[in-house]
Amino acid sequence: MIMDEKGKVFGRISIIDICALLVLLALLAGAYYRFYRVDPQHTAANFDTIEYKVLMKEVRQQSIDAVETGAEVYDVRTDSYMGKIVRKDIAPSMAIVTKSDGTVAMAEKPERFDVLVTITVPGVESEFGFLANGKRDLNRESMQVLKTQKIIMEAKIADVRNLSK
Repeated sequence: MIMDEKGKVFGRISIIDICALLVLLALLAGAYYRFYRVDPQHTAANFDTIEYKVLMKEVRQQSIDAVETGAEVYDVRTDSYMGKIVRKDIAPSMAIVTKSDGTVAMAEKPERFDVLVTITVPGVESEFGFLANGKRDLNRESMQVLKTQKIIMEAKIADVRNLSK
């Protein structure tokens, strides 16, 4: 007989244990499908080239020097590849200040700069937005914490576009 009077299959495994194992396997398969599956229309061979620009505000000269063209960029949280730096544009950091006479004016912050870093990464453009390597969201105005070999930078994504189109 397959099941004995205690509810065990072949006298060893409980039917409840089998059900719990099947539920666990279904959850693992669902998590894999949700988080690690790439759109089936896009394989690694036909990823598009996605260009995105991140803006770092009020940084010092030492941080600017650490952002090097050609450096590989990774996400701090997931350690996933986020592309390669292809360009950096530097501008003085500006702020609204109130003068002693009560007027308001824009003025440069001393020794602080705004840096616009352009990064390219293989990725996917879908109806919902852009995905770096088919996994990591690239949304305008979202904050990213990225790292290179020399610097960890907190930046806001200013622009995202598909260079392949």
